[in-house]
Amino acid sequence: MKVRNTTLVSMVSLFGAIAGAAHAQPEYDFVLIDSYNANPLAGETRMSGISDNGIACGVTTVDNVIGYPGIAWSLAAGKTRIPVSNPSAVNSSGLVVGIGTVYDLVTQATYSPPNLPGTYYSPSFGDVNNSGIAVGTISTTSGSDSGGILRIPYIWDAVNGARTISVPNAKSLHRINNVGVALGWMNNLMSQGPFVVDLASGAYTAIVDVLPPNFGVGYPYANDINDHGEIVGSRPGTYPIYRYGFMYSSSTGLHVLPFPGAGYQQYVSPTAINNAGTIVGNISTVLASQHVFVYSESHGLRDLNEGSLIAGMPAGYRLYFASNINNQGWIVGYGHTAAGKITGFVLKPRGASCSADFNRDGTLDFFDYLDFVDGFSGNAAAADFNGDGIIDFFDYLDFVDSYQAGC
Repeated sequence: MKVRNTTLVSMVSLFGAIAGAAHAQPEYDFVLIDSYNANPLAGETRMSGISDNGIACGVTTVDNVIGYPGIAWSLAAGKTRIPVSNPSAVNSSGLVVGIGTVYDLVTQATYSPPNLPGTYYSPSFGDVNNSGIAVGTISTTSGSDSGGILRIPYIWDAVNGARTISVPNAKSLHRINNVGVALGWMNNLMSQGPFVVDLASGAYTAIVDVLPPNFGVGYPYANDINDHGEIVGSRPGTYPIYRYGFMYSSSTGLHVLPFPGAGYQQYVSPTAINNAGTIVGNISTVLASQHVFVYSESHGLRDLNEGSLIAGMPAGYRLYFASNINNQGWIVGYGHTAAGKITGFVLKPRGASCSADFNRDGTLDFFDYLDFVDGFSGNAAAADFNGDGIIDFFDYLDFVDSYQAGC
């Protein structure tokens, strides 16, 4: 029997049990994000990040403009050009990060974080969390470094400025969650060597050291980490297994994702995970056609190219790459039209996302309240319900509001 902390249960009179709604079909609405090119068959768009309030970022093409200008997108405003090269992520306050630049969508302020001593060129950012901490990498040579060997991790925020971390042989940080834990890689771009590090304490763990020795071959890849410390990644296998997908956390250990089954290669490559434990990534058909998958404990692993799951997706469109998923379940990435054009996409879940389903069992009931109270009393990261980086009574009140609103 699971023992539940009953702290604050005296406030239970605020609530009644609410049954969660069953999933509707289709489950997502498709939104296409196209280029600015006048010719509908010209150009391309690739989306890379999305915030919890539905702001996405990426790159596109424009007639008579060299390169790939950065864009921000929202459901209400559509796409807008922004002064960021290769934007990779956007946080819930509207900070967008890319190569050498942090841009505030709200104030339109542009920040150019400085180099560290002994570094060259501009930092290249991979992510920014809701506290405004941006992470990335910067070069330690003025020459060529195509293998990514001569680099160090780079961290910046408006309060503390630029800094790095002391992790042996670390080259980069590419993801950071809202409790200040980041993912990075060692060695070089080819062999990777992922690690996870607490930026406050400096404590780090090499991912290869926590995976079973008989699980796959070579270096693993770790692509994302949520606020619960759950990490998703992949590791090569031995034929006929091309790549294992996994989720790992220090509290629950290793969970190997299932392969998609008949008609597909034994290849699963997760790219992102949200706080509900929903994972997105890429799979491959037996004809080596890359598709996008979504995985949850309740539904297993599913190919999102199956038309029944998505409303409004154009005929012949192929979801090719899932870049990210936010905590409301919105998925962002890019794919190919029937004519072969690359466009960005957003998949918006139908119906409201049930953030009050705290224990993720698919049903909103009194156990969600008890589990939230348990986490709140224990100062667990998941109890930061409003995502402001502080666990306080406002999180409790926000949870109460969400719980009473139902799903």
